[in-house]
Parts: sequence; C-alpha cells; structure tokens
Amino acid sequence: MLNSSRPFVGLLLAALSSAALSTTSAAGILGTRDSFYNSAFCRQYSCSEPYRNGQNWIYNLDTGDRAFIRRENDDAQGRIELMAIFIDEDAFHADTDRATFADLQRTAIGYSAFTGRIEPCYGATSERILSSYPAPNARSILCVRDGGLTAVALLADLTYTNYSAPAPARPAATSTNNAAPKLLDWAFTSCRSNRGVTAYLPLGEGAACTLRVNTVPNGRRLISASFEYELEYYVGSVTAKIRIPGRDTYAAGGGGNIKLTQQGGSLSFTLPLNVRARADRRYVRVGAIGTLVFDDGTSKRVYEPLDIR
Repeated sequence: MLNSSRPFVGLLLAALSSAALSTTSAAGILGTRDSFYNSAFCRQYSCSEPYRNGQNWIYNLDTGDRAFIRRENDDAQGRIELMAIFIDEDAFHADTDRATFADLQRTAIGYSAFTGRIEPCYGATSERILSSYPAPNARSILCVRDGGLTAVALLADLTYTNYSAPAPARPAATSTNNAAPKLLDWAFTSCRSNRGVTAYLPLGEGAACTLRVNTVPNGRRLISASFEYELEYYVGSVTAKIRIPGRDTYAAGGGGNIKLTQQGGSLSFTLPLNVRARADRRYVRVGAIGTLVFDDGTSKRVYEPLDIR
C-alpha cells in the first residue's frame, strides 16, 4: 500500500527548493527540527510507526488518510520542509479530510490558514494552489494528484530566517475592528540610485524603489510580504513579458531583504531593483507582484508596473 505513494511523493517534491531556516516552534513545527510523531496531531490521530525512505516519512492515521513529512536531509532531526495529508480517493470523506488537514495546519504553522472546501482537490489533474504565503514560514498550501492519491500539503518557505506565529483567525464580526484588512490603492513613489531620485527605474542601475500601499487595516497587523517581478519588452510592435526567477521578502519578526516603513494604514516597501541593459532586448517596464499576509490569515495581492528608462 505504501509503495503506491512513491511516484506521488516525487511529484510533490518537485515543488521544493532548498535553503536555510532557523529552528523555532513558535509558529508550529514546519521548518523546525521538532518531532512529528510526538506532536499533538499524532496523538489525536493515532499515528503509526513511520515508513521511512531517506528524507521522507509516512504515517498511517486512524482516519484512513496518511501523513507525509519531508525533512531537509536523512537526519531524523533534520528540519521539516514539507507536511502533507495523503488521501485515498477511493475512500475519501470531505468533512474528515478537511478537519484532518485543518489540524495538520495548526501543527505546521500554528493555526488553520485554509478553511475552504477541499473537494476541488479530488480528481485535480495538476497542481492547485489553495493559498499563497499563508504564514511567514509557509510558501504555499496546495494539492496535487497522482493516480488514485491526492495530497494536500504545506510547503515551507525556507527564505525566512526568523518569524513569529500569526494570531489565530477570528470569526467575522460586525465591528469594523474585527473586519478583514482592505487595500485602497498602491503606486511607486520614487527610486533612489546613482542618478539621484527618479520616478522610474534607471536601466542598468541598482535602485531602491518605494512602493506605497494604502490600507484600511481594521486592527490587523502585516506579518509578511513577498514580491516577484516580470519584465516587459517589445517584439516588433507587440509587448512581451518574462518572469524573473526569485523574489524579495519581508517578515515582521525579522529576516528578508525588504525594508518596510509604516505610517498608520500606509505601508511603504523599499524594493531592491536592478535591470541590466541588453543589446538584444530593450526592457520598458518592470511589474511588481506582491503578496501581503496579515495576522488574521488574510492574503492580499497587488500588481504595479514601473517604467524603465
């Protein structure tokens, strides 16, 4: 039975990258060296002795599902890079699977970030992202299917070196103070480089560019942010785009390479940008794609282009 999960394990692990993460249990055990077998989750679900294959550990649960843990190396105390629930689609039960995964999230990141329907994962033919950056130590929550198995997984965000646990999500209320945060508008305000202060990104110059995001926080606190980028250039009279690998990050508990200045509901992110000049391609704009995560588990996205000259 366990052998049938091995190809599926490989599909999941293709999404992982390796980097360093400090040991802490404040936000759950994802990214730490803590024992999963001795966790409250395993006590609740009567985890079996694990089947181990190198970095991978599989535990049978009393629900019929299986828990999957990947550590950074073959060491039994290696840091945890991935945590997942394997679901046998021939015997799935949505309510049970959803509750089991909610409990796994609490063990992994300290609270249940994804509380939506899990049914779209069943029968999915490709990777499906359920939530991006749900916590400072988690890159994403996703589901993947291979054969008759579905996994709902949390991937560690190994770029963060220090983080704190987000506050548990609270039920919605009519009071403004308990409402979800809102983003009003956002725009680049300036770039500082060797050319001085400009309203654009100088081509071939490293610059610190400020993106201001105006919010109605409703009592919520920003706990993390990440930015990815795409470049625009012309091919004849048509605009083409290319995604830049990597991203810049901010974490309230420390770590990351983005500076944040906050005044009330105004968040000013200083992004380190540098687009080199190329003889075969003229870049005209860079687009910043941001994900902001607040302490109630809310995730907000922004996209803002900046001219390159």
